[in-house]
Amino acid sequence: MSEVTNNNTTNTNGLSTANKVNLSGIGIGAIVLTTVYTAILASQLQATKHKVDYLYYKEITQNK
Repeated sequence: MSEVTNNNTTNTNGLSTANKVNLSGIGIGAIVLTTVYTAILASQLQATKHKVDYLYYKEITQNK
């Protein structure tokens, strides 16, 4: 049950082979971008934590 249109085979669900490849590429790209974005946010959060810890312990040691 497939028909040929523009050299792409169309399956019964209506997606051509080229569309499936494009959709897979978009999916992989989205996962990569999400991973990079999460790594950047984690790094910023860690840097902020270090700054807060430094200021907190600096305050504690100066008040002794």
